[in-house]
Amino acid sequence: MFKSKRRAIVTPQSEHLRLVGTLVILWGNDDFDFPPIERSSMLMGMGLHDRGYGFLDNSAIGGMSEEEWNRIARGSFYMQYSDIVANTIVKYRVRRLASHDESAERKVMTAEFSQVIEEQIKQYNLSKEMFDCMDRITDLCDRISFDFCMDVPDSGEVSIFPRNGEDEEVPVRYHVEDGTIHVTPWTFSVNSYME
Repeated sequence: MFKSKRRAIVTPQSEHLRLVGTLVILWGNDDFDFPPIERSSMLMGMGLHDRGYGFLDNSAIGGMSEEEWNRIARGSFYMQYSDIVANTIVKYRVRRLASHDESAERKVMTAEFSQVIEEQIKQYNLSKEMFDCMDRITDLCDRISFDFCMDVPDSGEVSIFPRNGEDEEVPVRYHVEDGTIHVTPWTFSVNSYME
């Protein structure tokens, strides 16, 4: 759950995921390709990436112990979807988050997750490069929703590969403030969106 940093409100993981899913559904335009996968796979993998929290989420983002976070991360990583592409998207995201901490346990966890991902990519003949690129999209949409759910003005940037199969990266900046999300350059299929 996300506790607002300025008001007495809590946003559950399910709502964080709903916003990520909305951004994923709207992803892509003349300047940013939709990845060469089924849209439903991308929605499942990115929009349900925090699958380890469960429906009765009472784990405060930014307020958990390392032990609790590690348990949730392992649960997210090893939970399975029948869609192997969605499953791999989730695994990439959990590994990326685990790698942000330099503790001994997280280093072991990151190495373990990397080995499992490598085996899965080989087993199913998946494109590592494609998943590396898609993880940038997951990261951007997740950060936007994360900052939105924290309920304070914040900004960030993620380098995205706008064209499938090309190496050029574009820095995509976002700013979240008072319930409004600004993204530059615009990566979505509609000019604006209100829910």
